[in-house]
Amino acid sequence: MSRVLACSAATLVVALAACTSQQQQSASTGANDAYLGTAVGAKIAGVDVDAVTRVHVSVDRGVVTLTGEARSVQEKRRYEDAAKSVSGVTAVRDQIAINPHAEGLRGQAADAALTARVSAAIAGQAGVNAFHVQPSVHQGAVTLSGRVPTQSVHQTILQTVRGVPGVKAVIDQITVGP
Repeated sequence: MSRVLACSAATLVVALAACTSQQQQSASTGANDAYLGTAVGAKIAGVDVDAVTRVHVSVDRGVVTLTGEARSVQEKRRYEDAAKSVSGVTAVRDQIAINPHAEGLRGQAADAALTARVSAAIAGQAGVNAFHVQPSVHQGAVTLSGRVPTQSVHQTILQTVRGVPGVKAVIDQITVGP
């Protein structure tokens, strides 16, 4: 009986040792993949800072998968070349779609800045935006939503927003009434 118990214990120790080795290898692979993902992301950002928000990088055992959008075939190739140039990358799967109108970090920052200027202009004209008109901006087009008490306040806000530098269009979704 003690031999069976000893044999079982020995088998358990060997199994645990093998499992620990696999876990160590898995952890090492995961850490390496995380490093490669960061390195590839940095290389791609070096090609174009807008890629930070438009291109997504995933890594599995050294194989890099790129998803997201590029503005052109040439830009897409530059991203793929940047990924291939990172030491340790074994292959690159390019699943990036071409979208000539893709917006990146710079466009998002410009929209955020314009939103702030429009909000400040409304607050300056109407006084701390007492009417709760909310602007949202996409590529220079400002959408205004909310409620104002009178048509004259409505027109004043529209004229004010149209006069803000950088506004390309105004989409009026403001409701007039109490």
